[in-house]
Amino acid sequence: MTEHSRTMDAGIFEILGKGVFQIFGYALSAMTVVEGDDGLILIDPPEDVEKGRRQHEVLRTISDKPIKAIIYSHWHTDHNAGVKAFITQEQADSGEVKVIAHRDFMSNIIANSISGDGPIIAVRADYSLGSLLEVGPEGRVNGGLGPDFVMETMSLVTPNTLVDDKLELTVAGVRMEIFWAPSEAIDEIVTWFPDLGVLQSAEVIQGESFPNLHSIRGSRYRDPQAWFKSIDKNLRPLPADFMIPSHGRPVAGRAEVAKVLADYRDAISYVYDQTIRWINKGLLPDDLVEKVELPGDLAQSEWLGNFYGGVPHSVRQIYVGELGWFNADPTTLAPLNIRESSRRYVDLIGGRDAVFVEAKKAADAGDHQWAAELVSHLVRIDPTDTHARALKAAALRTLGYGTPNSNWRNFYLTAARELDGTIDYSLAIQINAPDQIAAMPGSALLESLRFRIDPVKAAGISTAIAVEVADTGENVGLIVRNGVLEVTEGTPENVTLTITAPKQLITGIVLVDAHRMLDSGEQSGALTIANGTVDDAKVFFDLFDARSEERLQLANR
Repeated sequence: MTEHSRTMDAGIFEILGKGVFQIFGYALSAMTVVEGDDGLILIDPPEDVEKGRRQHEVLRTISDKPIKAIIYSHWHTDHNAGVKAFITQEQADSGEVKVIAHRDFMSNIIANSISGDGPIIAVRADYSLGSLLEVGPEGRVNGGLGPDFVMETMSLVTPNTLVDDKLELTVAGVRMEIFWAPSEAIDEIVTWFPDLGVLQSAEVIQGESFPNLHSIRGSRYRDPQAWFKSIDKNLRPLPADFMIPSHGRPVAGRAEVAKVLADYRDAISYVYDQTIRWINKGLLPDDLVEKVELPGDLAQSEWLGNFYGGVPHSVRQIYVGELGWFNADPTTLAPLNIRESSRRYVDLIGGRDAVFVEAKKAADAGDHQWAAELVSHLVRIDPTDTHARALKAAALRTLGYGTPNSNWRNFYLTAARELDGTIDYSLAIQINAPDQIAAMPGSALLESLRFRIDPVKAAGISTAIAVEVADTGENVGLIVRNGVLEVTEGTPENVTLTITAPKQLITGIVLVDAHRMLDSGEQSGALTIANGTVDDAKVFFDLFDARSEERLQLANR
């Protein structure tokens, strides 16, 4: 990993005579800059405002022209959350700056932050990205695709120009063709500059690593077929003399660009096709990992190393993505709870001490994977068993030091710190950054309540309320029945009360403390309630789980 880090030294790459630059090595993503007649086009500001400010200083050594357009290649925060180091929301609202993204960009931002599975993904991201580790040989070495990944102040400017399948436009005299290319993200877009012969390949070409066909932090199925077909359809036909990815250094020369694109798509196709081949022969995930490896030339490619994505965990996800979790052995249809299974295994082996002795023997013999698997049974049965936790931590730490893959390493080392109690949760990623929430509609905040309704409290209740977001003009219905929440646009029939409040107060009700914020709103006059009282509103919002600040632990299960 240290050698891989040497490919990430900070600096500026310039495509001579084209007015195109890549500001590289200052953040996980590398920002592309295109200088036009009277302004600049930026692609993928970094993951936070602090890194964005450093990039902005570098940008001004290139040009003092105003920023005319910013392109978000996709919804992941390392490609947009530093945007307010460069422009303001007011500049986008006025049309002074075009902010360009795919049509589904904002819905993906919302679904993966305040709504859906955003909370658990954030916890798992801390483990896979190494957010809770210090930088150094015993912690986070690099970000796999870039030098580091730490988010401080996150921001967001909502897009004002949306891409469907394709968008052609000219900004600052520079012609652009922007294509939808579902791949690493479902809303991925790539930008072709036909007059310059330059392709900005976003994260379709993910960087100088095998692509992350599956993210171990958790993600929906990334269809490998869609990914390599996007390369075939949208990238390979272009006569690109230069290619600039959002991660990784630029590629120069038409032949070299063509080779990288072909190797990349072939690697994805190979892993997918061979996994399906062996699945059709009846192999299960453990067997597939042993069978599917990149062949000689692809395995040697400097663009396909095991630094971020990896073949083994991709193979497992292809199996699940294509066939689901059931492995066709009926004994796995209704298995024992994993803790009960561990208890029985420990009894069978001879008790806690016998298992610990065997795990210690395995660790002393250098078989750290088996040691970790054995001692995991003890940790599941008794999460307070400090000796078992320490032994598992030591085994995971050794495994982590032995892998070049940044995501695997970070997961091993962070789990080890959770187990031995040295973890620092104050460094955790904060997905609900105030500036990002401010960019979301109030309806999205209210929609997030769907995933917090308590069916026990809501049992037998059928009711509806209306929420009017005073400063945005939104009118949202919240209907509870059968233990579910239906969120509607507009006021539903037979509402029991109507709440009118500004978005900031709605945010507090949903994300902070409903009782306290309702009382505060009533006292300040910011809240009005028709057809009911503040106490009625409290009763309604009591149907939903309060947001917990307790940190989830992942390694003691």
